Amino acid sequence: MAQPTLDESQYVERVLSVSLEARVAELEAALGRAEAVGVGLWPNPELGWERQKTTSGTREGESQDVLVASIPLVLSGRLGLEREAADQNARAAEARHEWARAGLRHEATRAFSAVLAARERRSILEQSLAELRRLAEAIATRERAGEAAGYDRLRIELEAATVRDALRGAVLDEQQAEAQALRLLGPGVTELPSFKGSLQVERPLPEGASLLAELEERRGDLRALALEASGAQAAQRAAGRGWIPEPSVRAGAQFLDVGLPGAGVGYVVGVGLPLPFFDRRQGEAARAEARRGLAEARRAALLHEARTRLAVVLEAVSGRRERQARHRTDVLGRAQELRQIAATAYRGGGAELLVLVDAERAAREALLTAVELAVSLVEAETDLLLLAGAYDGASPRSATR
Repeated sequence: MAQPTLDESQYVERVLSVSLEARVAELEAALGRAEAVGVGLWPNPELGWERQKTTSGTREGESQDVLVASIPLVLSGRLGLEREAADQNARAAEARHEWARAGLRHEATRAFSAVLAARERRSILEQSLAELRRLAEAIATRERAGEAAGYDRLRIELEAATVRDALRGAVLDEQQAEAQALRLLGPGVTELPSFKGSLQVERPLPEGASLLAELEERRGDLRALALEASGAQAAQRAAGRGWIPEPSVRAGAQFLDVGLPGAGVGYVVGVGLPLPFFDRRQGEAARAEARRGLAEARRAALLHEARTRLAVVLEAVSGRRERQARHRTDVLGRAQELRQIAATAYRGGGAELLVLVDAERAAREALLTAVELAVSLVEAETDLLLLAGAYDGASPRSATR
């Protein structure tokens, strides 16, 4: 069956649905949710039976059976706090899941663009090599007619060899880019689908003024650390209730000489009260406090890094967009014009073939530079979207710029 043709958004969504990385992220979130199941429930009651029988100093067969039910009474309120801590940790796992998917969306977008760029480089070099071969044949014909020197032929052959070497490198780069894009689709896909689209993609970017204001709410990793700190604080408060005794109430029946004459029935009641003189859950409180401090410190460091990098990436996006626009008008347009002028002059007899070679090289370099500028802009834009948290829970959109 023929492979479907995917655009950028379709490829990204396919990666998010079938890749092994997406599966791992989903299972990690499921583990976080599972760890909250059953936390904060009351302890189970206990039912016990005991039979006592004496063999000396009593009449033969004298015995008693004791049937007792006991239930601990958690009156300290720690169960609600433990449930709150578990819920916060489960929400943190969901936030980390969103951040993992955002990172995967970022990686898939760049992999898609890398494939398009590699194919475009190869196409540019193949077209240029074909043009140089045509020129080399024309030089060879003129050389046989005595109208061209051997230097002209060697110069074009050198240019063609240089482009041929660059083409071999471009083919290797294309293979590596395709292998990376195929890897993201998981082991069930053995052939990379066809890609459609262009490197000139308009990506909606968040407004600069709202980046810092909404950063903490958008970024899944920042939200996860905040939730972890909140959960650790609740766990610390729960452990702080360790000094409050949790009594257990026992009640039951006592059966005397069951099956013998004079059998009787009595009752059993009792209360057990642990005395938290030594172990008051100090260790749990200390560990929760350490987790809270660590989560807050990590969040502060991550937030500082994000704010610092955002300023840099914003400047990079602005600068690369401006450079790309200038390259289109100042370089790419002039290179195409130079190629046309050289061809016209050659047909009119006012230019040598080497002028065509020089014009071809200038046009080729301008086109390759345009590809590099487009790729660098994609990298800067995707970095900005990831840093700003726009990929967390977002759906990819694209339109031709």
